[in-house]
Amino acid sequence: MAMVGLSGADATLARGAIEVADQLYSRRSEPGNADAIIAGLEQANKATPGDCEILWRLSRAYWFKSTRLPEKDKKARLDLLAQGRAYAQEATEANPRNANAYYWLAASIAQEGQIRGILQSLASVKPTKDALDKGLDIDPKHASCHYLMAELYLQLPGPPLSIGNKQKAVEEAKLAVKYDPSESCHHLILGRALIATKQYDEARAVLNRLIAMAPDPGDPEGFRKDQDAARAELKSIAGK
Repeated sequence: MAMVGLSGADATLARGAIEVADQLYSRRSEPGNADAIIAGLEQANKATPGDCEILWRLSRAYWFKSTRLPEKDKKARLDLLAQGRAYAQEATEANPRNANAYYWLAASIAQEGQIRGILQSLASVKPTKDALDKGLDIDPKHASCHYLMAELYLQLPGPPLSIGNKQKAVEEAKLAVKYDPSESCHHLILGRALIATKQYDEARAVLNRLIAMAPDPGDPEGFRKDQDAARAELKSIAGK
């Protein structure tokens, strides 16, 4: 959304908040950074309401903060995700042609469903996929949309219960890796999808590449978990 009618000071505040938010997000695992991102963007949102670039970044920050709470703190996690989902929805309305807005809407809905349990997770499939479809219609090379689509196809049961499809999971995961090979989770979902389709040699190659990747300074904890998961997946297919 263009910042039409804003004062020079407000426009400068919005641009500065976005730059700071992106800098802090690149080091998001450092203590206090998630809260600092949210505080700065909330302030900018009050000064420049309806700016899609601020709104989807707020959704991203709330989603990330929710992932850092203990699993037992369901209500707190769901409260954060509800706030993030609301910002993402507002972002899609502010700019219906922004793929990031649809991705973070999808991510918030999917995470909420997963926390609530299997029945709610299944109920979340359609709105999650609809948001991802819109994101990919806008930007067919949006790696994160392909990644989350791969997760849906891999984790969900197949017809008639849901849309699960292991081969489609492989296809989407390959696109996620192609368009953003720097993300460890993209390699992990591809390795898992290849295992699910019994393509063990290719899975081993993908998972070993993940283990050899340089650590992610933005999220070293998440990167470490992905590497540990890759080692576990390799162990599960030893001898196959």
